[in-house]
Amino acid sequence: MYWLTGLLGVIFIVAPFFLGYANNVTALWTSIVVGLVVAFVSIFRALDREESRWEYIVAGVMGLVAVFAPFILGFSAVTTAMWTTIIIGAVLAILAGYQGFFARPQM
Repeated sequence: MYWLTGLLGVIFIVAPFFLGYANNVTALWTSIVVGLVVAFVSIFRALDREESRWEYIVAGVMGLVAVFAPFILGFSAVTTAMWTTIIIGAVLAILAGYQGFFARPQM
């Protein structure tokens, strides 16, 4: 599942450039920072052989941050940026939250 959260992190990073909201500095840096954190913890999870779950918890929290960021940071008027961060953030929070809290470790 870490590869899927990592993919969502990469999507966060490239979304401002492909969807045309890179001119809004707040939305741009929110996407980049959230994407980098998620991608980093996903790569760390891929390299880590222990059965820890903190990486998924961090990714889930970053997903929640992305959901609320347009309203807290004030870029909710940029519709594309708002819906992109809300949708990808919600998917990230659900996937990582499920894996971090509910999924059984694989043997």
